[in-house]
Amino acid sequence: MSLTAAQPAERITDWRDAVRCLAAFETAASKSFAAHVQDTSAGHDDQAVQYDDLAMSLIGSMGERFDFARMEQAETIRAREAQALEPLSLEQVRARADDCRARLPDPPAIP
Repeated sequence: MSLTAAQPAERITDWRDAVRCLAAFETAASKSFAAHVQDTSAGHDDQAVQYDDLAMSLIGSMGERFDFARMEQAETIRAREAQALEPLSLEQVRARADDCRARLPDPPAIP
């Protein structure tokens, strides 16, 4: 049996991938808030706030770097990705959001 060290996550360098991460953060926040309504003692509200903060960081970065045409493109990409993520479970969406978090700078910003 061979053990290999985990490879560090490849950094996101394309703004489109960062926008897809925005959708993952927003969807994870939304699903976490919904889970909090079902079980208020499970800590889902704290997780929702964390994902929402990550999304807001990306949105702020977009506002600084994108012109109107690029913002329109970004919104189209974000909406499509959010639609694709919606049927997934909370755990699946969190996994996607956490992968994004590992691949973006701290705080998250558009490359």
